[in-house]
Amino acid sequence: MILEIKADYSQSFLFPPTLEDWVPKDHPARFIRLFVESLDFEALGFKIRESEEGRPNYSNDLLLKVWLYGYYEKIRSTRSLEKACKNQLPLVWLTGMNYPDHNSIWRFFNNNVKALKKIFSQSVKLAHKFDMVGLVLQAIDGTKIMVDVSRNRSLHKQDLTEYLKKLDQSIDEVIEEIKSKESQEGGLPGYQLPLHLQDKRKLKELIETGLEELSREAKLELKKELEIGLEKLSAAGVDHLSLTAEESRLMIHKNGQKEYSYNAQCVVDSQEQIITGAKVCADAEDSHQLCGMIEESAMNLGAISEESLADGGYFCGEELSKAADRGYEVSVNLPKNIKGEGGNKYHKSNFIYNREKDVYICPEGSELFFYYEKPGSGKSYRVRIYRCVNGCCRCRNQCTRSKRGREIERTPYEEVIYKQILKQSDREKPKLLWLRKEIVEPVFGWIKRNQGFQRWSFGYLEAVDTQWKLLCTTVNLHKIYRKWLCGKVRFG
Repeated sequence: MILEIKADYSQSFLFPPTLEDWVPKDHPARFIRLFVESLDFEALGFKIRESEEGRPNYSNDLLLKVWLYGYYEKIRSTRSLEKACKNQLPLVWLTGMNYPDHNSIWRFFNNNVKALKKIFSQSVKLAHKFDMVGLVLQAIDGTKIMVDVSRNRSLHKQDLTEYLKKLDQSIDEVIEEIKSKESQEGGLPGYQLPLHLQDKRKLKELIETGLEELSREAKLELKKELEIGLEKLSAAGVDHLSLTAEESRLMIHKNGQKEYSYNAQCVVDSQEQIITGAKVCADAEDSHQLCGMIEESAMNLGAISEESLADGGYFCGEELSKAADRGYEVSVNLPKNIKGEGGNKYHKSNFIYNREKDVYICPEGSELFFYYEKPGSGKSYRVRIYRCVNGCCRCRNQCTRSKRGREIERTPYEEVIYKQILKQSDREKPKLLWLRKEIVEPVFGWIKRNQGFQRWSFGYLEAVDTQWKLLCTTVNLHKIYRKWLCGKVRFG
């Protein structure tokens, strides 16, 4: 006889089960509950909704448990969270058999965008309290994450300029006629053209094939829309602008594709890979993020790490100078054009600056004198140019191809850059910089691969920043949870 276990739908309980029986004692849901209930919601700035009529509001702590557990388990959309509150026992347990709908879940996020950012800070402080942050070595890095927007709903300066030129050619012959009739007719017929800029494909089709079918009024209206689009680009200081996520920017990803994205930054402590600083910016480059991220971490911890590591994308004389002025110890991978790799005897790094005489001395002993000053390329500072006047130098052809002679540019940050080069001449520093990858890059891998996070759920910068901090909070909670299981973390 084959024995099988089948569901017995007729059985009943002698004593009704309690919520406490529904999740194991070591379940992450219990840990998240303890973490949330240890928070001071009023001090963190969470809004309390008041309603005198209808159903009572869901409490802040209940909805925060839903969001944190959802992110912990890769459930991030409000509708998916609503379903999970009914279908997943841990969430049924966390909510106490209350079933918030997606509107309530979304409203909580929308009303507390700024307060939710502070939850990340609380996770950092908790980790620091239980000695999970060493403050000896930290690594800084950024990753570009796409915004979930259509490329067709965007403005491109080159396209708009070309369209406007074609449109101008089409309406030049009628502008004078329109002006002469305006005073007589008191206005033109009310042909109203919809906002064609909302769809790039439709706009392109219209410009290429349909201009002759438009009335004069429609052409003028379209011209006005194109000019407004160009004004938007000019105000934002960019050549490309998404109409649905205006703060995002076109950024090049590792696959070579350009996508509307935000740049997600984080600081990771080396001891147990706790994320101590997190921020999102709209800058495609990391070069001006170094000091800001060190300070983000310090704000959460109340202290500065002994050493901060960053890759070559963070190399910037201005930032290195700020770090030196503020007493931050930093090591940044030097770009090849700074290090002078390849054994080039006449690389700039081999030219010695003599401050007293204000000259550069080349490897052959010749002096390069100050020649003129010019604005730095796209910079706020000016660059001093030093030129060699030794026209009889036997090594001239090896040193430069310029007929005027070898020139050296000197920025206001050469001293601090030189100190960074000297610092990394120590054999141990390159080894330390190699550690940067092992400290910070696994965090990005965990978020993008394990958590499957590839696109922002929101378009505007502040909400994206909040979402990034929730993701980083989740990383920290996973690590703190393991300590909690061992009894090394206690609440209350």
